[in-house]
Amino acid sequence: MSLLGPVLSHLASGTRVPDELREQLAAEELSALRAVEETMRANHTWRVMSTKLLDVSHMLNAGRDSTDILQAIVRHARSTIGTDVGYLSLNDEDTGFTKVLATSGVVTEEFRTINMPMGSGILGIVAATNRPAWTYDHSADPDVTHVDYVDRAVEAEGIRGILGAPIRIGGKTIGALLVGDRHPRHYTHEEIAALEVLGSITSVALENAQVIESQGESVAELTRSQIALSRHIEELQWLNEVNTHLLHVLMNNASFEELERVLAKSLDAPVTLWTTEDAPETPPASTFPVEFNGRELGTIGVDKELSDTELRVISHASAAFTSIALFAEALVDATARKVDDLVYAVALGNAGREEIARLRHLTGISLTASTQLYFLGLNSEKGLPTRPQLEHLLPGHAAITHHDQHVCVLYQPERAIDKALASLLETYPDLAVSAIGFSGVDSARSAHDSAMAYLDSAIALSLRGQLVTESTLGTVGLILGADPHALELLSTHTIAPLLRYDEENSTELASTAHQYLLSGHSIPQTARIMFIHPNTVRQRLDRIVSLMGEDWAVGQRGLDVFLALRAHSLRG
Repeated sequence: MSLLGPVLSHLASGTRVPDELREQLAAEELSALRAVEETMRANHTWRVMSTKLLDVSHMLNAGRDSTDILQAIVRHARSTIGTDVGYLSLNDEDTGFTKVLATSGVVTEEFRTINMPMGSGILGIVAATNRPAWTYDHSADPDVTHVDYVDRAVEAEGIRGILGAPIRIGGKTIGALLVGDRHPRHYTHEEIAALEVLGSITSVALENAQVIESQGESVAELTRSQIALSRHIEELQWLNEVNTHLLHVLMNNASFEELERVLAKSLDAPVTLWTTEDAPETPPASTFPVEFNGRELGTIGVDKELSDTELRVISHASAAFTSIALFAEALVDATARKVDDLVYAVALGNAGREEIARLRHLTGISLTASTQLYFLGLNSEKGLPTRPQLEHLLPGHAAITHHDQHVCVLYQPERAIDKALASLLETYPDLAVSAIGFSGVDSARSAHDSAMAYLDSAIALSLRGQLVTESTLGTVGLILGADPHALELLSTHTIAPLLRYDEENSTELASTAHQYLLSGHSIPQTARIMFIHPNTVRQRLDRIVSLMGEDWAVGQRGLDVFLALRAHSLRG
């Protein structure tokens, strides 16, 4: 039987031709058999590699994660070429190092995480030549650029033979796909070609990953833009809704209370509004002054930190606040002018039935009631209180009229006049305050004129921080009120000698003369009140007679002296 049949049978089954058959073949036949076996082995290798390449292609087409694809390529490269390890390194030009991205068969952590300087090892030759390169034994190869810590990592892994193929993107080598053996090894042309093909597939995978990453970034940016646009639209819609509510406040219920309620609901936080006269002791976390033409009208307070959109709401609310405040001021001014006219009518005695009714409607003051009414006069060297401040400090009903130098008040207190004015005098101790009571329209003019006269007297006597009435100044108050210089003239023409003597000798002749007249010319009564001996009183009276004459305490001159002494006592 011919040897061809058995040989072909073994070749067809994929088994090795036995040595006993090989020994029977001629030299030429044995050479042909070896060529056929080598061709079949190469074809088998390419079939296996093609299957694995097809597997990687399926992964790429399926959109698998780039990490999974690169790991599969390294694994297929190792199994296709039949090496101990496989790994993939990429260059990082920012740092100047090549980093291991994926491994297969690697056992040491040192090699798995190694960062090699660009240009070193087989990878350096691949990058320099832009084509595959290999070494039979890495540690003994003089053509390889060696780095001490890299060599130590390679030796720790036990790698000797290394084969590498370039990974290119845009014609530029960005890394390498490598396999290695833990023994020296020669690599065939088929193995080099197979690794080069896998390197090309790796390039495709990385390009796809870059495209997907770029698209992902674009999609993410578009998503962020869409979200921002949606948020902006929502903010505009919300602002429009808030503006509608603010406009509704101005058109239907233009009050700070309603504006405060709308803002608190819109901002979902406690809101406090106040004008310059009624600031709270403890302001909220965020405060926003409201100004108009450089004048501060008030403040909007919100008990939280606000976003940029919410700050726009505050800007719109400030406009509403300004409208409400200015309208309120205009209304108060109009009412004040009406009240001024009514107070003038009462002070002049011209108030008729219609004026009396309007006064009661605007201020609550009833000129026909049985309760006591007063005209008040107020003056201050440091600035007069405002109308709201006075209304707050005057319990009861008050019609307040401001003049250039003083304030006139038609007042119906809810308690005794001294108690009603106590808080005002305590708050403003620099005020000069006069009060004259009256009952009914007929006596109003006289009361107003007397109140103004007594106010002038209080100013002339520097009586501030206390209430001046008929009982405190008497007739002297009217005299001084009629002529502010009357005190100086009266003193000069009557008691000047006494005042001068007291000042020069530290005596009390003026006070003794005043008390003597108040006591009805009674020496004992004068002595008791002044807590001195009657003889002392007699001695002082003798000195007074020597200074002023015998008639100082009787007749017309006695009246002048008494008025001068009374005014001097009040002033003191």
